[in-house]
Amino acid sequence: MSRLSQIKHSMSRSMRIFLRDKTIFGSSVFIPLFFLFILPLVMFQDVPSAIMPSIKAYLVIAMVILLATSTGVSNFAGSIAGDRDHGLYSKLSSMPVSPINESIGRIITVLVFSSMGSILLVSLGILYGAELSTSAIDLILVVGIGFIVCIGASGIGLIVACFVKSESAAAHVGLAIVLANYFIGIAVPFADLPEALKPVARISPFSSGNSMIASRILGTDFIGYDPWNFLDLGLLVAFSFMLLAVGLVLYSKLCWRK
Repeated sequence: MSRLSQIKHSMSRSMRIFLRDKTIFGSSVFIPLFFLFILPLVMFQDVPSAIMPSIKAYLVIAMVILLATSTGVSNFAGSIAGDRDHGLYSKLSSMPVSPINESIGRIITVLVFSSMGSILLVSLGILYGAELSTSAIDLILVVGIGFIVCIGASGIGLIVACFVKSESAAAHVGLAIVLANYFIGIAVPFADLPEALKPVARISPFSSGNSMIASRILGTDFIGYDPWNFLDLGLLVAFSFMLLAVGLVLYSKLCWRK
């Protein structure tokens, strides 16, 4: 089986699982959608109507990040642990299948599924009144940052799946990681964070990526700082790809053991 065939087969199988599993689809898509529509009604009732489109735009961005990280960390880790429970890796280990090729197919699934969900969130957010006007260059940068966030999330998902054995436990540990990052620099904007947590928000690929996307669409004043500098961008890229590299090595050595 060629390398491309291995990747395509892994991606096709993973995508069927992601689309068929109601738990994955619900936690990744429906929960961010619920928060997108309910938070303006609950938390921002007294906000002047003039700035409500910007608030909704920020919520759209935050929910896209929540969707991508939930998919890449929690659901990705859970699906790997579930396959291990069902003996998939014992079968694959006896076949001419490369762990790297198989994992690339899974990661592409995370990227495609996250993109599909993000398009849905953005479309519904605009209909809901979010103001998401941006230039072509900014759109390219936003998509690029989203890709890097997904890469980092997939790396964490691989690492979690290697050390947490059961499907349910892996998904819940992944969800805890996602929520911890979500409340540091995303749900609570950078400007409102305690000083002790601001360095964490700038290192975390999730909150850092969220700030970079939001600053391109809403401006740096809305975020509270300018994340588009060499240090922050370098940390985001380096840390995300480092997580992926570590995850791939561990996945190849631990999950594929006979």
